Amino acid sequence: MSKHHTLDKVDRKLLNLLQRDNQMPTRTLADKAHISQPTCLRRLRDLREAGIISADVSLVDPFALGYGMLAFLEISLNNQSDEHMQEFELRMNKEAEVMQCYFVSGDYDYFLVVHVIDMDAYYQFVRRVISGSGNVRHFQSRFPMKRAKFVTRVAFDEKPATVQVRVAK
Repeated sequence: MSKHHTLDKVDRKLLNLLQRDNQMPTRTLADKAHISQPTCLRRLRDLREAGIISADVSLVDPFALGYGMLAFLEISLNNQSDEHMQEFELRMNKEAEVMQCYFVSGDYDYFLVVHVIDMDAYYQFVRRVISGSGNVRHFQSRFPMKRAKFVTRVAFDEKPATVQVRVAK
């Protein structure tokens, strides 16, 4: 069940700063947001408890580690019952190569973002995970030629006095 949470200018400033660098010392973060360090810590705790800050992570570049192939898969299932869809989602959650999995509208049931080392690794992934699932009717692969943009942040407008957001918690 979702509920509403009000973000004021300071909350949105903190969120914008953290999305650029979540390793910024609290003192620096508080200075940039023009608040005291205890107030900064309290606000960060409240944002985490509300589920607005869901994780503090480091983004690792898979290409820098030799994972040179990205694939987008559109997948249609034979059986779209709730039980079969949950089973598919559980399987995708267990696969390390699957970076993202979305249930989508349109001609396909799911959209996957898969990152692997090379075409042979992709072939092995498809054989093991997609073809071997027993419930995939059809899939189509797309391979990006160039990444024109990649961001993970949500840009918050810091001008309005408050903004209402829906949170899952």
